[in-house]
Amino acid sequence: MQFLGPHACEEALTRGELHVLRVAPVAWGRCAKLRADARTAGATVHQEPMEGLDRRAQGQRHQGVIGEGSEIQFDSMETLLERVQARGNAALVLALDGVTDPHNFGAILRSAAAAGADGVIFPERRSAQVNDTVIRSSAGTAGRVPLVRVVNLARALEDLKSAGAWVYGLAAGPKSSDYLREPFDRATVLVMGSEGEGLHQKIAENCDALLSISMPGGIESLNVSAAAAVMIFRVLAMRGTEIS
Repeated sequence: MQFLGPHACEEALTRGELHVLRVAPVAWGRCAKLRADARTAGATVHQEPMEGLDRRAQGQRHQGVIGEGSEIQFDSMETLLERVQARGNAALVLALDGVTDPHNFGAILRSAAAAGADGVIFPERRSAQVNDTVIRSSAGTAGRVPLVRVVNLARALEDLKSAGAWVYGLAAGPKSSDYLREPFDRATVLVMGSEGEGLHQKIAENCDALLSISMPGGIESLNVSAAAAVMIFRVLAMRGTEIS
């Protein structure tokens, strides 16, 4: 796994996942602390020309810093269900139904991590996967939120219902109610659909309720990562959660 940029490398180092740190001469001085911390943690540190880092990053932005290390580990569905039951009404989970853009995926993970979400579920197929771009788009925070990759998202939602969670799908339409009317006072799963198609019909049918975000400015819809951030922090606001 590659970690592109200093923030992603710092996060990987914190999680013990950084094995090699490559820094361009232009970034050598400003990354002195990162280099020292990496060496202390046992990582190998190399100075490498910017051209070499550009080749490794294959056109992606890296700010003169690239890390290499172990893959981000996924949680099991069983572990997530146990966490939801233990957290009770305070549980908050995101489920991504066909979010294929890695930048959106990463931005959603950053919001989920910032909110202290209990997990993010995504399917093995027809979805972005956790890669270098996702990690960079999450500003390196992807590893802070438990990730669960499942074969069948609909079945995972049913399992969460059985664990006591209430499943909300975000979808515009006549069957949806305004998200501002929801108290979110129970274990909550927020299901976000794909960038173009929204929720798949089977997934929408598995939701306990459908919610929409009102658009008084006349815009048809928000980007999925922006919509996820709105929903996540609305849940926290309704619960009176303090963000430190």
